[in-house]
Amino acid sequence: MYLVAETLPSSVSLFTSVTAVACVVAACYGVRNEMGRGVVPAFFALTGFVLIAQLLNCSMGLGFSGYLLGGALVTVLLGPWAAMLSMAAVLLTQALLLGEGAYSTLGLNFLTIGVVTPWTAHLIYRTLQGRRQLMGDSGQLFAMGAASFVSVIMAAFFLSYLLGVQLVTILSVYAVVGILEALFSLLIFVASTRTRIARSLTVQRQFSIKPIVLAVVIGLCLLPYRSQLYVLEISTSVVN
Repeated sequence: MYLVAETLPSSVSLFTSVTAVACVVAACYGVRNEMGRGVVPAFFALTGFVLIAQLLNCSMGLGFSGYLLGGALVTVLLGPWAAMLSMAAVLLTQALLLGEGAYSTLGLNFLTIGVVTPWTAHLIYRTLQGRRQLMGDSGQLFAMGAASFVSVIMAAFFLSYLLGVQLVTILSVYAVVGILEALFSLLIFVASTRTRIARSLTVQRQFSIKPIVLAVVIGLCLLPYRSQLYVLEISTSVVN
């Protein structure tokens, strides 16, 4: 769900880059009240998981592949400010070390995945569940799934508006990706909250990172088998 080619005018690229930097600075300030020291290992575990999950894509048999974006999952488990920093780290790693995505589109990519997705998920989840402790019950599962799906759809609206791409053209793809996002997020959410280990963690964020670490290891093992098709990597021809 990000731009991989230099498709933006220089003015738009500059504006989105400056806005993205401002958002990262705001996230650095906001995360201070959101994460304690005991949550830092979970932050790195989730960030690593999202990075691997975005690299590990699978063909949908529809001309594109699907993969987990992860913004909604990190938001629900750690909070929106932490999710913004996590997505920033993932996108920087992909661009600087893995060569995925163009530097000129990094700002817009972050605004889409690192701002729109987490805050949409935060709004949906908090509206449905308030500030209840993470328990993994049916109500929270519904809120987690809804937050994941709607966050992907909102990202579609955001990109289509900024790029002038017809929403109908890509909405069907986003809908499929949104369903995948909800399913994968629910799987990790359940595994992380419904464990005996989670009950012994801090009251602030009660979930276990062991299932997340296990998912990272499995993802690394499956990387050689990932699909060569990429979902929603918008090229110059699509934008034009």
